[in-house]
Amino acid sequence: MEFSSQNEEKQFKKWVKESPFNQISQETFKFTAPEDEKLLELFREDKNLIKQKHFISFEEFYKESFMPFLPLSLTEEEEKVLSALTWRYISQKIEAMNKVLKHAYDLLDKNEGAKALEHIKNLADAGHPEACYLMAAFCMQGQLIPRDAKTILDYADKAMRYVSHPRTNILLAGLYYEGYGVERDTRKAVSLILDAERHANEDPHVYSMLAEYYQDGYIVNRDVEKAAIYAYKADA
Repeated sequence: MEFSSQNEEKQFKKWVKESPFNQISQETFKFTAPEDEKLLELFREDKNLIKQKHFISFEEFYKESFMPFLPLSLTEEEEKVLSALTWRYISQKIEAMNKVLKHAYDLLDKNEGAKALEHIKNLADAGHPEACYLMAAFCMQGQLIPRDAKTILDYADKAMRYVSHPRTNILLAGLYYEGYGVERDTRKAVSLILDAERHANEDPHVYSMLAEYYQDGYIVNRDVEKAAIYAYKADA
């Protein structure tokens, strides 16, 4: 196996350890990894996609080399391994994904919603949590995307699949409070708000939303003291 540089060799070894072809994955799913040349080909393809800012899902990228080895139904342990592998795949691309997301925000500021939505949807379909939240939020508001409960729930689920995303909790709280597309459940709505509070330090953007909800008494009981605290944190 010939590498173009020592750096490529180093990156390749790291990539393999985080890929579905690592030892833990092979032992979990009982398969043999492809030959080294095939792995190097996949590695280079993955890096090239990142360079081109073209993002595809874990399932699509590994549809021929890994996905056929998965059992039809997974055990809890297998689910955990697969989730870890998928998040590692996404994490490798986060820096490049974030640059594209920033560009999408710039397009939104210029009122170029259709172009922005194209980028955000591509990121969301590849598993980027923030982009998934934005797709759910757009759909919830009927902004750029027609309002549809299933679409909201699908993207919200993806937003929180691998990381905590407090704003998604708040979005879902509204869904359950309204009973839109789901059975109305005010207790669940409150529980989702409280969960968003517990994880607020992981997503500072949520503070302004919490301040508004406590100020207005929407879903949760009105609490002006909490509203003031969250408003202060939002401005910090």
